[in-house]
Amino acid sequence: MKGALAGAWLAATGIVIWRQLKGGAHIPVPGDLLAVTGLFAILGIAADVVPQARTFIVVTAWGIDAAGVLNLWPQGLGGQVQQAAGAGTGGAAAPAAAPANG
Repeated sequence: MKGALAGAWLAATGIVIWRQLKGGAHIPVPGDLLAVTGLFAILGIAADVVPQARTFIVVTAWGIDAAGVLNLWPQGLGGQVQQAAGAGTGGAAAPAAAPANG
């Protein structure tokens, strides 16, 4: 099972690198790769702590990879937060205050 989880981590890292190179022709920032590594490290720790859930955790890890390949979360959570922030203001900047007379 640890080999399957390690394979899912390698696949996820490859997906992140591929999407960054395809989208902007630059390598991903270390924080992106660290986030992927942290997520799969947490899954690995969970698999060690709860051995009965190892199969579920490995399937979840590969499901995360499948979601990345199928572009189910194209901009990730950061994109969703930015979209919500833009929707709150109507996508436009707030008007400037008028200068005070006097």
